[in-house]
Amino acid sequence: MSEIQFLNVDLELESKHDISALVADLKKNATVLHYDKDEYRQLARIEASGEISTPDKAINHLCELIESCSRNALKQWLSCSRRTFDIGFESGTSPKCFNQALHADTLLRISAIGAGMEITIYPIEK
Repeated sequence: MSEIQFLNVDLELESKHDISALVADLKKNATVLHYDKDEYRQLARIEASGEISTPDKAINHLCELIESCSRNALKQWLSCSRRTFDIGFESGTSPKCFNQALHADTLLRISAIGAGMEITIYPIEK
């Protein structure tokens, strides 16, 4: 029997402009899972480093990193057409009911920095 569980929060970024300074600033205290650029756009997926047990804590940690970025990195943040916190869960058969909360202050913080949110649910591995 597999249990439903919170996995992580990925910060997903997409821009038609250079975001290298933003990625470099975030890389100091987070893990860059993916950073790719071509002639049309730049994409990055960044995850909070360390043991973070809830989506609320992970999002707040990533918000702190964004808010502490250099002026140049913040300009690049604003140039992104996609700034999304993707909350990942692994599906399972138990418990019967599973929930994870985001505090109102966290939702306000996400909105204040101009980011969005999505939820990804991964299937049970067989």
